[in-house]
Amino acid sequence: MKFKIIALTCFAMISGCSLTNNNQSTTRNLTTDYQQKDWESTEVISRNRLPTRAAPYSYSSVSAALSLDREKSDYVNLNGDWLFQFQYDDENIDQSFVAQDFDASNWKTLPVPSSVELFGYDIPFYTNTQLPFYSGGGANPLPNTTPLITRANPVSKYIHSFNVPKNWQDKEVILHFGGISSAYYVWVNGQKVGYSQGSRLPAEFDVTDYVKPGNNKLALQVMRWSDGSYLEGQDMWKLSGIHREVLLLARPKVAIQDFFARPKLSNNYQTGHLMVRPFLTVSDNSKLKGWRLDAQLYRNGNAVLAKAASVKANMIMQQYPQRENIQFDLLNLTVDKPALWSAEQPNLYTLVLSLINDKGEVVEAKSSRVGFRDVKINSETGELLVNGKSIKIIGANRHDHHAIRGKALTRADMENDVKLMKQYNFNAVRTAHYPNDPHFLDLCDEYGLYVMDEANVESHLFGGQFSNDPMWVPAIMDRIMRMVQRDKNHPSIISWSLGNESGMGPAHAAAAGWIKDFDPSRFVHYEGAQGDPEHPDFIQPPRGWYWVPETMDALGRLTPMANPTDPTYVDVISRMYPSVDYLKGLSDSQYIKRPILMCEYEHAMGNSLGNLDEFWQLIWQRKDLIGGYIWDWMDQGLEHTTKDGVKFLAYGGDFGDKPNSKAFNQNGIVDAYGNPSPELEHAKYVFQPAWFNAVDLDQGKIKVTNRLFHTNLNQYQFAWQLFADGDIIQQGTLGKLDIEPQASKVIKVNIKTPKIDAGVRYWLRIFANTTTDFIWAKAGHEVAKEKFEMPWYTATQAVTPTLGDLVVNESNQHITISHSQVQVKFDKQQGALVKYQVNGKDLMAAPLKANFWRAQTDNDKGAWKSHNKLAFWKTAAEQLTLDAISYRKTPQGVRVTIKQSVQDKVNFNHEYLVSDNGEVRVNVDFTADKSLPPLKRLGMQMGVASALSDVTYYGRGPFENYSDRNSSAEIAVYQAQANDLIYHYIVPQENGNRTDVDWWQLASQQGYGLKVDGKQALSMSVWPWSQKNLDEALHTYDLVEQGFYTLNIDMLQSGVGGTDSWTALGAPLDKYRVKPGKHSYQFTLKPLH
Repeated sequence: MKFKIIALTCFAMISGCSLTNNNQSTTRNLTTDYQQKDWESTEVISRNRLPTRAAPYSYSSVSAALSLDREKSDYVNLNGDWLFQFQYDDENIDQSFVAQDFDASNWKTLPVPSSVELFGYDIPFYTNTQLPFYSGGGANPLPNTTPLITRANPVSKYIHSFNVPKNWQDKEVILHFGGISSAYYVWVNGQKVGYSQGSRLPAEFDVTDYVKPGNNKLALQVMRWSDGSYLEGQDMWKLSGIHREVLLLARPKVAIQDFFARPKLSNNYQTGHLMVRPFLTVSDNSKLKGWRLDAQLYRNGNAVLAKAASVKANMIMQQYPQRENIQFDLLNLTVDKPALWSAEQPNLYTLVLSLINDKGEVVEAKSSRVGFRDVKINSETGELLVNGKSIKIIGANRHDHHAIRGKALTRADMENDVKLMKQYNFNAVRTAHYPNDPHFLDLCDEYGLYVMDEANVESHLFGGQFSNDPMWVPAIMDRIMRMVQRDKNHPSIISWSLGNESGMGPAHAAAAGWIKDFDPSRFVHYEGAQGDPEHPDFIQPPRGWYWVPETMDALGRLTPMANPTDPTYVDVISRMYPSVDYLKGLSDSQYIKRPILMCEYEHAMGNSLGNLDEFWQLIWQRKDLIGGYIWDWMDQGLEHTTKDGVKFLAYGGDFGDKPNSKAFNQNGIVDAYGNPSPELEHAKYVFQPAWFNAVDLDQGKIKVTNRLFHTNLNQYQFAWQLFADGDIIQQGTLGKLDIEPQASKVIKVNIKTPKIDAGVRYWLRIFANTTTDFIWAKAGHEVAKEKFEMPWYTATQAVTPTLGDLVVNESNQHITISHSQVQVKFDKQQGALVKYQVNGKDLMAAPLKANFWRAQTDNDKGAWKSHNKLAFWKTAAEQLTLDAISYRKTPQGVRVTIKQSVQDKVNFNHEYLVSDNGEVRVNVDFTADKSLPPLKRLGMQMGVASALSDVTYYGRGPFENYSDRNSSAEIAVYQAQANDLIYHYIVPQENGNRTDVDWWQLASQQGYGLKVDGKQALSMSVWPWSQKNLDEALHTYDLVEQGFYTLNIDMLQSGVGGTDSWTALGAPLDKYRVKPGKHSYQFTLKPLH
């Protein structure tokens, strides 16, 4: 069989030049000793690879096809343990292993699918924009070594044995590889079958002429790097191997090669048309006279059409005409009042195509789930419409990743992602930045998620060089077109994305043109397509324009990020990481009429995702703001082990990988194992389908808004609870509220006003639960909530303690205040409370001191640059000098006054009232010169005995929260172990905070302990490490428990920010910063007996 080379390069050849091999420090002269390799040639994309298709499974009957169970199809799963050998470079590759008589008895085994680096072969590389295999410096480097690999290129060799089922004797046999990184050759029984590259799309080879009855040998040579790797420069771990499943498929000699099922709705969405274009393959001399192809739609196992649609086989095989084109809808299936597909109501039908021969026998059947849905853009309002209804994209960017399995995900991994997205109120996902496994798309069809399917094209380091170079155009087009061909029948896909961060050029324009002609039913996206310098309205941005502060030109146009001249081949204005103000400026522009989409926003690196509320408050107000995709779904940590056997999650550099981008890919809202983070909890609230606003709380009147787009809120059960502090005192149901999509209704909650107790806060909680089981959640799953404080609070009368027998002893070192059961000690040199002993139990383990800093978050470091801009506050507490310390007896107790300052710029005065009941009231008066930068936090910190590990608090929870990420956290009474209140980010940083804390107590198992009672709301947290340790640690194994707890008692702490993680935009919004000036707060330390 002759080899077919797919994709010849247009107008370009590689010219002679010299380059340096970094690993061997030798010069390779292309004009003399360089022999072109397939994996270093843009001219060779594949050899003998079959056309990409949508439905690979072949069934022998309609009933089998209808089941959608591939176990009933003609297929063999080749996953499992394969023989494996590794070679560290591609020099002198020994291919003797492909021979049938090769002795592989000394080879090891490796599971397939898997990432070979996670089994100790070579090392994982994590880079953002850099390419590990490339020695140049970026766009148009000198010398230009593309498409060559300029470092050692590891080779993975695989051997596997398989048997061809006996009943496949008269069928074609197809070898299917779901995804291999990054290029590979295939041999069967010693004969070379073909070659392919492109890590995230399948490759199929016809091996009919290569296989034999009984045992067969399959051999693969996989190159870690290839010229295709230049188009795979995504911000992710660079791992190699067979990452997706390997299958053996069979089909008849005359078979259904592929089909495209395109839905269309008419008659005000009351009539559905499924237009089907089938394609046949004929590999023998069969005559098709009398043959036909039937098509039937099924729903819930029942046929929908009274009679199957049918087309003669000869019609399918018609030649393309000289003009116009072949008819697309050779089969047109019309359904009256179809059940429409949307993310909220993912109604699916099963399309079954059956090929019938001239004897009336079913030769082959194929099937696919399909959905009736319509995607359009309102060119006047900029709205995105699905089935005629305006929708918002509530999405996340998703990489293939798992802490243990790398890029070789199981089906359970994929389902966990989809299920969590649904449970946490997401309705969309972007397959960033490559096509996902088809099973993931099946799940999106079934569960209901709008998918932006993105091509595996990212040349971040090179900008638009490749899109403008004819040599690279075929490879770019191949990746985009094959993605569309594979995924064209998924109703969940509403958009095709041309790739990510690859500049802009003719290749993108060509690909968009092909898509629009091939599939006009979805919108085309590409964020890189921004601005046209030839357009009369083009605004020439300043150098570094993307990140400069907002500015308007004379015409009132927002210049950064907002050129109104995006090429017309993209259907939406797509931007990355705009601030809320930028986004508003885009929407305000009179020049932009297309929908505005944030393809990436809210960079959730480490402790982040502040400002999400502000983004969505704006998005809900503007029709043309259609939402966005949070960056990103999962932390990309890889499980690793220290020399001492301690497991931890590793990031760039931890494997000795150079170059690396450190921890820049640790920005998920689920952890690397797929578990929810506090950020995900917050997103669930912001994205909830029902929204609640108080109208008249005394009367129990609440406005309920339906934020769904296609579904009445009557699918949920609404209920309410009335709390007195943390106790439920009344509750009831509201039933199923009849509120249409995007509508609101004022409801009345039948609260009976209780006897109001002084000092008690009363809360009304409204919530909505599912009433039936969904595939993503059981009945009773909470989808929406809100909690309102009732206007009934009355303060308690302060009880003035009597002096009793408090005794004061003063020495040169201490002021000690004693009672029969309590001893309180102040250090006169430190100016600090150093001892709080009750009934002989020391509650304190370290002094109570001022604290103006926090362990830096990723956004603090990368965006706020707090280590430079806020550096004054890092050591300010340590630099406080003691100006005065004194005490005096009063009728209420003993007052100890301490005055401290820093450089005449900061005054920190704290006064303590020690009462005879053992309580210590702390008053803090703080003044900072307004010329100083913002503070990270304003508070005090102390050590607490390790025995006090049982925490109960009244504040926001149960999960960690901060001032710009706390609306989701309800105020209630929570109980937890101290260590369960922390959250482990991959890079240790500030964590575990709770806001709006009324009181916080730490108790021992014996019941004694400490209570912190705030006069006003506090922010509090507790850790088993020191703040210094937390700030300096690079990995979780660097955290050393100090033998006691660090307790933070803050008046204020700055928010976490997160618009991005590398510019000033990513710092907390101004309203969430702790400003210098005058501040006062008060709390009381109380003993628990």
